[in-house]
Amino acid sequence: MPFPPLVPPVAELSDSEVRRHAHQLILSGHGAPGQRRLAAGRVLVIGADEIGAPLIAHLADSGVGFIGVSDGSPLNPWDRYLGIPGEEPTDRASAWTRALRRTHPSVRTAVEGRFDVTSARELVEGYDLVVCAGEDQARCRLVDDVCAQAGIPFVWGSMDATGGRAAVFWDLHGPGFRDLYPEPPAPYFRGMAGTLKVVGAWLAVTLATETVKLLTGAGEPLVGRVMKYDAMAATCVTVPLRPDARTRRPDELTAAEPFFGLLSPEAAQAARESTVSAEELKALLDGGEPVTLVDVREPDEYAFAHLPGSVLIPQGEFLRGDAADRLPRDRRTVLLCRAGIRSAEVLAVVKRSGHPEAVHLGGGILAWAERIDTAMPSY
Repeated sequence: MPFPPLVPPVAELSDSEVRRHAHQLILSGHGAPGQRRLAAGRVLVIGADEIGAPLIAHLADSGVGFIGVSDGSPLNPWDRYLGIPGEEPTDRASAWTRALRRTHPSVRTAVEGRFDVTSARELVEGYDLVVCAGEDQARCRLVDDVCAQAGIPFVWGSMDATGGRAAVFWDLHGPGFRDLYPEPPAPYFRGMAGTLKVVGAWLAVTLATETVKLLTGAGEPLVGRVMKYDAMAATCVTVPLRPDARTRRPDELTAAEPFFGLLSPEAAQAARESTVSAEELKALLDGGEPVTLVDVREPDEYAFAHLPGSVLIPQGEFLRGDAADRLPRDRRTVLLCRAGIRSAEVLAVVKRSGHPEAVHLGGGILAWAERIDTAMPSY
């Protein structure tokens, strides 16, 4: 169903804005009133990665007047959507606000702080809506809860390797993120399996479109519906979302750790006792002690980057097979993965099978690439 515009229009557009948005200004049903509403809009974007980066670019190019960005992660090569941010080392939020000042001088920007339970209310204050795309279910729950308290829409999206989903959660008018996920799904992080970047661009354009519709009151936003896209099958469907009887929104905002970083209790205990740093592993290897380096990622990841001398045994062969029983017992086993999550889970299995001296590399090959071998590609 249609909704009234979120914002009143600004009095007028600048000459540069008129020239830049000429095609939208002559669009029937949008025109100058719609464009002036976009210029008045204030949007907070949480996360500027493969989805958030193109999202920011399209929001600015559509004419949204104020864009706040919350993302303190380092700017990686894959975050430079169409090469827009410069090459200088910085965090994602600073890189994009700096770039927009150059490419879209009429758009006002702000680098916002870290989005967590202590800052959430303050960060969303003054914004008309929040856009957050990601697989971190804990963060999305926190965004959903704080937007419900503020009475503003939460435009959400999530992608997997070759597909994505999008929805608008607005507590005043329909079901929320917790209705879509009454129970947290299994831990997942797309960096573990790779992703097709154009899917992130598709999802970003979809979220930007929903934002434009909400700010201007145009069309029917994805409130109470979820759009699902499968790039490989070339299908896009929209399904209804209804309130779930199991949904319970907390009275107070709750602390949220990244869901994809949580470990099973057994893995957390194993890692607590048997984690080596990248520096400790280098010293171990340089010292000549016989070790078996076991990489538990998938074959394509291993082919992209791996430590010399390591052998590939994917995680599934430990969790669903007898790989742990095949490890040599006359030397220490060092397990490693991308960031230390999968290797910790495998470590618990390996220790249970009779390898008490086994350890895993904390931070995975990302830590190795950052602190030991800077020529190693990361992903």
